[in-house]
Amino acid sequence: MQTMQTIQLTEAQVKELDEGGVVDLPASWDEFMAFLSETTYRAEYHNGRIIVMGLATFIHELLVGNLIALLKAVTKGTNFYVAGSNVGVMKADQSGYYNPDVTVVQGPPAFAADSRSIITNPFLLVEIFSESTAAYDYLHKLPKYVQIESIQAVVFVDPFASSVIVAERGEQPTVWTHTHYLNLTDLAKVGAFELPLKEIFADLPAV
Repeated sequence: MQTMQTIQLTEAQVKELDEGGVVDLPASWDEFMAFLSETTYRAEYHNGRIIVMGLATFIHELLVGNLIALLKAVTKGTNFYVAGSNVGVMKADQSGYYNPDVTVVQGPPAFAADSRSIITNPFLLVEIFSESTAAYDYLHKLPKYVQIESIQAVVFVDPFASSVIVAERGEQPTVWTHTHYLNLTDLAKVGAFELPLKEIFADLPAV
């Protein structure tokens, strides 16, 4: 029986990732799962390719912290759970695997087979733009997210413009609205929740 060769990153690819870049590699689902079990980088699977992401910036991680704290506050006492980017989200047909920056689950989490960290029933996802991933997050991941029936909203946070986009599923499941919040005085509305932009972008150092 032939053993599957594990995908290895080249020195140039590692350098790209360590500088905050993104590397993508063609792979089967089985090759991706083998790579995922060994890599120390964040990795996603999209359209038959592994998308490997480098280190997040300091500002990015501060925003993740702000959003987790804010979402925990607005969902306190309800049947929601808020988790960070080490939780994976998988499409049921195994055609996509993603690591949103924040994942919110309504009710008990449903896990992929043999996993306690891969969720198949996310309710709300948050993606924070970076220079290397903004187009990928909004143009490529969102069309996959809308195919996951449990997802009701995806929040995109732009740290460069201090703005937020809320993509939300409507009464017709295939119809989504996109609302842009451009001012720090705005309240980004996600279903019954309100997320003040001034709190999302609070206490960030000047860089």
